[in-house]
Amino acid sequence: MLPQDPFGQDYLRLTLEIHKHIDGYIDAYYGPEALRAEVNAAPPRQPAALLDDVRRLQDNIPTADPARAAYLKAVLRAIECTVRMLQGETVDYLDEVYRIYDIRPRQVAESTFEAAHRELDELLPGRLGDGLAERLAAWRKGFEIDAGRALELLELARAETRQRTAAFIELPDEESVEIRLTSNQPWNAYNWYLGNGRSLIEFNTDMPLHVAALLGTFAHEGYPGHHTEGVLKEIGLFRERGYAEQAVPLLHSPSAVISEGIATTALYIIFPDDSHYDWNVEVMFPAAGLPAEPGLAERMQRIAKASEKLRYVNGNAAILYHTGQLDKAGAIDYLRTYGLATAERAAKSLSFMTHPLFRSYTFTYSVGYDLIAASPDPVATFRRLLTEQVLPAALAN
Repeated sequence: MLPQDPFGQDYLRLTLEIHKHIDGYIDAYYGPEALRAEVNAAPPRQPAALLDDVRRLQDNIPTADPARAAYLKAVLRAIECTVRMLQGETVDYLDEVYRIYDIRPRQVAESTFEAAHRELDELLPGRLGDGLAERLAAWRKGFEIDAGRALELLELARAETRQRTAAFIELPDEESVEIRLTSNQPWNAYNWYLGNGRSLIEFNTDMPLHVAALLGTFAHEGYPGHHTEGVLKEIGLFRERGYAEQAVPLLHSPSAVISEGIATTALYIIFPDDSHYDWNVEVMFPAAGLPAEPGLAERMQRIAKASEKLRYVNGNAAILYHTGQLDKAGAIDYLRTYGLATAERAAKSLSFMTHPLFRSYTFTYSVGYDLIAASPDPVATFRRLLTEQVLPAALAN
């Protein structure tokens, strides 16, 4: 289906051109294949020419739908920032985050992490005061599974999360998810939305897989997370309303904050009152052949709650590293000290936040989560975000 409005066609062309310069810039594409083939067959256009295209689009934003107009204004600001950086311009790191993602993250006081450490010291097995990072790693290691068991356990997670999502919001009959294992990637798992209601979800085996995390990861990537958002927005915004921009979700866009907000809160939406801990102990653990002693669900819940504030450690490390306050060794040490990460996991986190595609992306997770969790009605907000174009700044107000 070729978008009828010139704006939509020009928008798709521009993003496809940028993708030729930045592989991975486009997170998904389900627009006209003829248009993509036409753009890919031509030589790459220079950033200066792409910047002219951005300006023309900014001058011709459709205004019939005010919400869409505001959304497109912010997305084109993000695209402009990306193209300027592609051209070699230097942008202050936090200004880059704002221009691309429509958010203004701040460093979280390290006393917040230290308070979380004190709680964990009381909860984790081992002697009080002994190496907290080592005790946390030992706790997590008890939930590790061999990658050879992952697919069968992920099928359990798929069935449960889909059933609960279908009870929460209507899903089309033709949607589907394929699961694969992969390696040598900067991320832990990734949803590749393919269009026509289909997704490929890849799980990275570079790092150990934890049986207690599989359900949450599938909710994040699949139901009611990234896959569900992709399905519903393709139908409602692209196919029914003809919004061409929806057919080409971008990694460098305010929409990424919304997408990761949906994904990071997905598990709690379909498992209210933290009931996923009980489900894991009653269903997933026996399927994995792991013991589940009495009180395990409650203990997992308490440790997870104590660890929640550590989600901001990566953002702090990214700010400190990209503003020149820490070098790579210092950033890894920071992740290990405050995030209680193993050396291997800290290095993996740093590789993500220094990857050209993801250097400012790390904030989409924590800020996206907070925008939904702190809203007056998180469930209603979640439903709305699955089907509408909403900016982070609009949720923050």
